[in-house]
Amino acid sequence: MPVTTLDRPTDATEASLLRTAFQRRATEAIARATRVATPAALAEALSAPTDAGAVARLLSATVGQVDEEATGTLDPLAAAIARGTEIKQRLVKEAGGLLTASQMGAALGGISRQAVDKRRRAGQLLAVRVGNDWRYPAIQVDRDGTVPEGLAMVLRYMTDSGPWSILDFLMTSDSVLEGLTPLEALRRGGSLAATVERQLAAAAADAYG
Repeated sequence: MPVTTLDRPTDATEASLLRTAFQRRATEAIARATRVATPAALAEALSAPTDAGAVARLLSATVGQVDEEATGTLDPLAAAIARGTEIKQRLVKEAGGLLTASQMGAALGGISRQAVDKRRRAGQLLAVRVGNDWRYPAIQVDRDGTVPEGLAMVLRYMTDSGPWSILDFLMTSDSVLEGLTPLEALRRGGSLAATVERQLAAAAADAYG
């Protein structure tokens, strides 16, 4: 007998079932980690500024403990994945948040989202993947709606590093840059911007040497 449309679960029903199943597994994992965590580990987890950060710290503190409940049932990759999530949240906060293509277009002086996407594909704007969409770190746009001239150069040299790694690089201060971040050095221009390019060129030479 052929299956009618009414016999098939709707997309909404399937999504609801998936959410319920995931929530159950996540809740069980956090409950197990909570049971084996020391008071100090729990206090450290609670000191995180976000909920995701608290979970990340808890998993990091409990995965790998001798207790069989922790080592036998928690995914050994969970802590690494959770730590990555916490790092990304920190980067987003330090970057002033993530903008949609439309919001980035407004920040750039009122250009269309299509124009923003075109600049991203051309390697002129940094974007990170969030779900099925691209988001643009706000920090790369100056108040006057311009982007540092050297940003495209950084994106070209670091194209194989991935957008999150590039964002981390741009916002990490460096003593060689007089304590500035590479993004700040690019904004200053001159010898500081040239130093950023020399660093990237040297790293690229080492990678292919």
